[in-house]
Amino acid sequence: MDERHRLPHPTHRFDGDSHPLPETLAEAELLVASIERAVHEETGRGVRDLRVEVRDEGVLLRGRCNSYYTKQLAQHAAMAVPGGDAVTNEIEVN
Repeated sequence: MDERHRLPHPTHRFDGDSHPLPETLAEAELLVASIERAVHEETGRGVRDLRVEVRDEGVLLRGRCNSYYTKQLAQHAAMAVPGGDAVTNEIEVN
């Protein structure tokens, strides 16, 4: 595999039923797209400026919403996607 298409430090974590984080850039992009779609569907596009990042530690959610309920819905939607087990939710409520 071409090293240019690998993530800097892939993380292989198998915690019970969890899924490992993606190893390639293409896999990471698919995970980001899946999580973005799930969050938008679950929240009715209630998260503005949604940004999803895949990092060594897991998935990072950023954006803005109007309620803590929407923030919670976004996190649960992200966690339901295979590979989205470890989610850090930095969505701002304002």
